[in-house]
Amino acid sequence: MKKSINAGAFPSEMTFEDIFKTAKEYGFEAIELTVSSGNKSKHTFNHETTEETFAEVKSLKAKYGIDVQSVSSGLYWSSGAFASENLEKREEALKILRTQLRCASGIGAEAILVVTNIDNEIGLKKSFDNTIEVFRSMKDEIAASGVKVGIENVWNGFFSSPYDIKYVLDGIDDPNVGLYFDMGNVVEFADTDWWIDMIGKYIFKVHVKDFKRTKAYRSGGAFCDLLEGDLNWEKAMPLLAKYYDGPLTAEISQGDRSAEEFYPKLSASIGKIIEMAGGAAI
Repeated sequence: MKKSINAGAFPSEMTFEDIFKTAKEYGFEAIELTVSSGNKSKHTFNHETTEETFAEVKSLKAKYGIDVQSVSSGLYWSSGAFASENLEKREEALKILRTQLRCASGIGAEAILVVTNIDNEIGLKKSFDNTIEVFRSMKDEIAASGVKVGIENVWNGFFSSPYDIKYVLDGIDDPNVGLYFDMGNVVEFADTDWWIDMIGKYIFKVHVKDFKRTKAYRSGGAFCDLLEGDLNWEKAMPLLAKYYDGPLTAEISQGDRSAEEFYPKLSASIGKIIEMAGGAAI
C-alpha cells in the first residue's frame, strides 16, 4: 500500500509542481488529481484541459517519483445525475465522466472516482436500475479508455449498505466498473470491517478518512483526523489487505493548519494505518 493524498488537501493557488514537490517533501508516494470547473484551482483539470497539461503532469510524476493512480471530481454534486429520467441531466453526468476518463488516460492513471445519486421523484430502486442502464451503455467506451471506473460510497443515500453496492455492480456486470471505497463514510452507521467482508472483491481504490461518533454506538458525529475517530483500523486493515494493495488516499482538508503541522501528521497517520494492514509504509 502507498501513502496518497487528494489534491483538494492543497491550497488552490498551488501549481501542479507545487503539490508534487510538497507531497514528496512530506513522504507521500501518490497524489489523486481532480477535475473541477473553470480555473478555480491551479492544480486541477477541467473540461478544456489540453495534452500540454497532461505532458506536464507526466513529467512531474517522473521528476518527483510521485504516482498518480486516480482522478476524482466534485462536479457530480452540483451537476449531472446518472439515475435521472431527464436525459439532459444524464448527459451532464456523462460529460464529467468522459472528461475524467480523458484526463486519467492522458496522464496514465488507473482509475477515476465517480459519484452516483438518487432521483427523488423515482425512488431508490428505479435510480439503481437507471444507473445500471447508463453504465452498461458505457462499457465499450470505458474499455477503450483503458481506465477503470470506481463508484464511491458517499453520504447521499445511494450506497447505504453493502447489499446496495452488490446490486448495482452486479447489475452493471463490467470488470472495469467497481467500487471506490471510502472507509470513513461508513462509520456513522456501520463498522467498516463489516462492509469489507462483503464488498472486498469490488474495491478498485480507497479513500481513508475517520469519523468520531457523538454517542458510543453508531449515532451521529463528525469527521476528524485519522486515528482520532471510531473507525477500527486494527480490524479493518487486515481485512482490506486481503483484497487491496493500492494507494490509501487521504481526502482531508488542511483547514487553517500550517503545512508544517498538517502534512507530517497526515503522512505519519497513513503510515501507521498501512502497518496495521501487515505491511510497511515505503
